[in-house]
Amino acid sequence: MRPRSNDKKQKAPLVKKRTAAEYEQMGRDLEALYLNIHPDKLAFYKAAFLRGVLGGVGGVIGATVVIALLLWVLSLFNNVPLIGGFVEAIQRTIEGGSR
Repeated sequence: MRPRSNDKKQKAPLVKKRTAAEYEQMGRDLEALYLNIHPDKLAFYKAAFLRGVLGGVGGVIGATVVIALLLWVLSLFNNVPLIGGFVEAIQRTIEGGSR
């Protein structure tokens, strides 16, 4: 049997603590990187706006497809005793709203 030792090894910290000057330098580096990547602010704002609009349209189309698939799957269960009435009520609501 091995004897137990009471001395615990000290683990080195995973992240080195930085000084205020190092944080200042990182901030200046990030600002310079941003300005080098996006020199034309108008083009950047146009691209961000277009990305937002297309993301919104994509979300709406995706949600429409998911809901349509869900309703199609529910329509397969029209004759099931416990949920058949519920599915028929949903179908009547959809058909009534589309007129």
